[in-house]
Amino acid sequence: MDTGTIDVAVWNIEADGGRDGERRDFALDILAALKPDIVLQQEAKYSRERGGRLLHAAEKRLKLRGFLSAPNPDIDADIATAVYLRPGLFHIAEQKPHAKPWWLHPCHVQAQLGNCPLPLNLVSFHMCFFDAGQRLAEAQWLTTLAQPGMATMAAGDTNSYPQHPEPLPLPVWETVTDRAHMVQRTYVDAAGRRHSDTRPDGALTAAGFTDLARHAANHCGPNSKRALAATAGFTKPHQGGPQRIDRGYAAGGVQFALEHVEVIDNEDTRAASDHALVLYRYHRTRLEGVLTPGRGLRCAG
Repeated sequence: MDTGTIDVAVWNIEADGGRDGERRDFALDILAALKPDIVLQQEAKYSRERGGRLLHAAEKRLKLRGFLSAPNPDIDADIATAVYLRPGLFHIAEQKPHAKPWWLHPCHVQAQLGNCPLPLNLVSFHMCFFDAGQRLAEAQWLTTLAQPGMATMAAGDTNSYPQHPEPLPLPVWETVTDRAHMVQRTYVDAAGRRHSDTRPDGALTAAGFTDLARHAANHCGPNSKRALAATAGFTKPHQGGPQRIDRGYAAGGVQFALEHVEVIDNEDTRAASDHALVLYRYHRTRLEGVLTPGRGLRCAG
């Protein structure tokens, strides 16, 4: 923890590290070493069980306060998402209830940073893995948090692709042997042509969200040039190989407080999960400026 920055860790921890914590302790060790102020977790699969035992263990280990998305009993896989915040730094304004049309409910918390009057919307989301139409509807819901006068950071597993060219090319679907995955990650246009699913990213950026990794790569100096690195698919050549499907977005000026984005992909993170950990670092004073309308703001980087 650096008092001059606000650090946000975003991580899809595969199957919550296991019901009995086979990999969870290792994942928490990695997170604790980073001392983040905010953690946005996906696949908090077992964190509701036994009175929230895993949630409370993570709170204690990370010295953060945890929140889970609302239960969704209407689906066959009620996999929670989670938000963890540093007490004392953030004051909880409101935890939002479940939101349709999500397949897996996002965890949406409004928090106030210190005495800043404008609340910061924090959303941990996990978009539907099997239906491009569902993902687009989920992205459309997120656009409600990019309305004028709102400040938002939303991040998670998009199960889809950026609309602009990336350092890694998109999968060549004719060569992908997992044909079910090909159908899940593509959509068919009105003329019957199949395309990689970039529509959630297109909807979010059209609504005013900024892809934080792309912003960092363009504006935050040489230390953020690898912000566009792949975050998943490292061991899945049959699905098209590594891609940047875990992404963070900001609206309402939050992006201008960004200092650095780092994709942490190493032997340790791969032992804990099949997704890389992504760290977003904000300049605290600039973020306070965003959350204090009329105070003025200069772009970080």
